[in-house]
Amino acid sequence: MKLRETGKVDASKIVKDLTKSPRRARKYAVAMKKSTCEEDQEKSKRLAHSRALFMFVEAGLTQAQYEVVRETNPSFYPCYSILKKLKKECYPEIHRVTETCAEVQVQNLMDHTAQRLILHLVEAVEQLSEAEKQSLVLISKWGCDGSQQMQYKMKFENEADSDANIFQSSMVPLQLIYGPERKILWQNPTPSSPRYCRPIRIRFIKETTDVTNEEIDYIKSQITALTKSEVNGFSIKHKMLFTMIDGKVCNAATHTKSTMRCYICGATSLQFNDLEKERPCKKENLEFGLSLLHARIRFFESILHVAYRLPVKKWNVRLTIEEKQAVENKKKEIQDKFREKLGLLVDIPKANFGNTNDGNTSRRFFENFEVSAIITGIDVSLIYRLKVILDTLCCGLKINCEMFERYCQETAKLYVSLYKFYPMSPTLHKVLRHGASVVREAILPIGQLSEEAAEARNKHIRMFRLNYARKFSRVACNVDVFNRLLLTSDPVLTGMRKRKNKKNLSLSADVLNLLLESDVLNLSFDEDDENEE
Repeated sequence: MKLRETGKVDASKIVKDLTKSPRRARKYAVAMKKSTCEEDQEKSKRLAHSRALFMFVEAGLTQAQYEVVRETNPSFYPCYSILKKLKKECYPEIHRVTETCAEVQVQNLMDHTAQRLILHLVEAVEQLSEAEKQSLVLISKWGCDGSQQMQYKMKFENEADSDANIFQSSMVPLQLIYGPERKILWQNPTPSSPRYCRPIRIRFIKETTDVTNEEIDYIKSQITALTKSEVNGFSIKHKMLFTMIDGKVCNAATHTKSTMRCYICGATSLQFNDLEKERPCKKENLEFGLSLLHARIRFFESILHVAYRLPVKKWNVRLTIEEKQAVENKKKEIQDKFREKLGLLVDIPKANFGNTNDGNTSRRFFENFEVSAIITGIDVSLIYRLKVILDTLCCGLKINCEMFERYCQETAKLYVSLYKFYPMSPTLHKVLRHGASVVREAILPIGQLSEEAAEARNKHIRMFRLNYARKFSRVACNVDVFNRLLLTSDPVLTGMRKRKNKKNLSLSADVLNLLLESDVLNLSFDEDDENEE
């Protein structure tokens, strides 16, 4: 059947042209091959440009620094104008920027995050059926936090404004699932890292209860109005969990005015050591998670404060001059021994704000639990059990709630039997008494819902303002900082990063006993694979 008769006019013209001369077909083949090669070269250039932008972000380069690097091999590195175009693809539309605020609408941010994730997972998502493409769900966590900032010599239009404090809201994508069986298409490999932590709003304002509640209501109203993200034939629903918060935000959100009151059951510090009385929990307050970074620090500080008062064995009563001196001497002795044996600066005030009791100090305290017990005089089994509880919560694996609850209850009884004179801290009470209930309510392993990413972003904001922002205008400075936060958390660029080979996740037998068997088997399998390699 002739091509023209079947309606394929263009094809018939090409065939007719090919048969005019014996050499014509060869010329067509060469031209086709050349065209294909040019397309392949263009694709490789695009890949090289993406890799160059990844290098630019990963190395923390400025434009001037990149230009210096490019001078060593101009033909290899693309010019900065190309990177500038690629950088714009990493930014959603910024909603508003002023001297004291920069923000993006939650809908725009989630749409852009979904789009970049699909681009990163292009090969995997193409294998899905049409029904599965319409059933995608992106689970994310979000939260807000405040911190102090450096003050710059730049004028505000409103003299009442200040850049001494910043309050920021952010989100982290955790899982992309599909189908009725909730199969995992993508899992955030570092849920506690700031690498996927995307900004929603940053404001130069001091963190207070009113500011916190205003921020929570503002973001929640946008989350309630969220619609599905439509990306190249894929439909992605969003589920956002409010867990990236610390105790101060929890108290503000639950209208708990006293820091010495449990926002879950309402117990006060005088009632924390009363293990006989069961108080009803406010189920709606279990959704906030356990603030694991701060929990580790508060556990550490609780042990220290008990150790300081061991000579007098009194808590909240008026001490005599001799007793106060004994407490101070014990504190000085403990601080000196930690510095001598572990090189730790413990409970020492910092300039301007806070003290030296941070996450790294508390981790080393529990890692060296035997040395810590000798220095503090606290029972070694109690410190070890608290370490097991923290390691179980932070490992990011599914926990056996019944076993975990029993272990926490036994630990609480041990604490009360040894140090009844000193009530548990609110955090210690929350974890030991309500930790299992919080774990049951969480739709993901509790270790993936921590607030560490947001805490790290506070430091990044300070660094980006100093090194990557224009200083001639506060508005321009805020634009640069916000864009840098978006760039360094872009799913495509972050997905290019090769994860460094780290030591196997070493969990003690006591921790493994508190995990679900399926996760323990998966952990063992992964470790075997790594050993084989």
